[in-house]
Amino acid sequence: LDSPSVEPPSDLDWPALIDHADAHSLTPLLWGVWAGREWSSRIPPESRERMERALRDNEVRQGAVKADLLEIDSLLNNVGVPRIVLKGYPLAERLYADPAHRVIYDHDLLVPIDVAETGYRALLAAGFSRLPAKDAWVQKHLPSVWRNDDYRWDGYLFDPNYPRPVELHVRLWEANWRGLRLNDLPDVWADARMRNVAGREMMVLSDEDAIVHLAMHFSVHLVEREARLNQLLDLARFVAQPVEVKWERILSKASAANASRFVYAPLFLAHKIFASPLPPADVRGRLQSETPNALQAWLAEHGVEDVLTSNYRRRSKGKDYQLTFLAARSMRERLGIVRFAALPPLEQLMMKYNVSHRWLAALMYPRFIVERLASYGRGTITAENSER
Repeated sequence: LDSPSVEPPSDLDWPALIDHADAHSLTPLLWGVWAGREWSSRIPPESRERMERALRDNEVRQGAVKADLLEIDSLLNNVGVPRIVLKGYPLAERLYADPAHRVIYDHDLLVPIDVAETGYRALLAAGFSRLPAKDAWVQKHLPSVWRNDDYRWDGYLFDPNYPRPVELHVRLWEANWRGLRLNDLPDVWADARMRNVAGREMMVLSDEDAIVHLAMHFSVHLVEREARLNQLLDLARFVAQPVEVKWERILSKASAANASRFVYAPLFLAHKIFASPLPPADVRGRLQSETPNALQAWLAEHGVEDVLTSNYRRRSKGKDYQLTFLAARSMRERLGIVRFAALPPLEQLMMKYNVSHRWLAALMYPRFIVERLASYGRGTITAENSER
């Protein structure tokens, strides 16, 4: 993914490789790296055209993403809402030779909870509308909005015209995610810094907070069986930058958030898959000591293969709970996982069963439990049928 020097084997199944690269949002990057290679002219024409088109279309899309971000920044600035730009375009500019190499599907911005509604109303007034979201029960961000304009998606992942949703986050991750005892990351706003993004000064996370956030973001998707290699590549490239990272600060913050295990796991996998540098030995040892032995064993035996072969379109039922239990650090957390599985948030049941009152949603718990018990053990769950 940087500068391959070995020619691919002659019997490579190019359509299958590109299908997999598409699913991991890597096809534009692959062609950006491979296009100048002498052997690229021998790639089958249809496969070469697929990669060329992916990069060409993603370049157009990134132009729209950049324009979106500048507009959103101005809208929030006009109503006095402070914001931290998360992931997305700042990473595309900072970590990639060309922003077109990195795929961006939405905009994530962290805003103070007391002015989040002000920012949300400004977006709605500017023509954004609420998505028909599946995850209306999520608490870490306000409901996603976009400008759809009656767009109909045909399944092409790099469509320049696909609307870019906007999420105003009030925290970096879900509190007590999946029943685990996770806390907010301390001092995020105090440590944030200004950086030139899309030609304008914008606030972004500190390097230390960005590493924790990227690691946690990948871990969430790994557990929920939606992990993509491009998410892990962001982390690998970030820690490989020639900048001085305060690893002790990362360790302190991750421990305070009870998220050390979810920082250790992606750093371990990024090192194994992309050969990215590991933290200093003392920091690595302390992160590892706060990671359950069962999760460490799974990472060592299955982690690399699991990530490399992951397919968000076809997820094994029950694997998400297996990994959640492996990550649990106490009996209290294990009990929390059981409660999350059996008694999901009422907001989730309101959305799932299309009821408008919390008391009606509570009556749906028996039905939910019966359906959950019936659904597991039947192989896999497709993206189209997934509830999450």
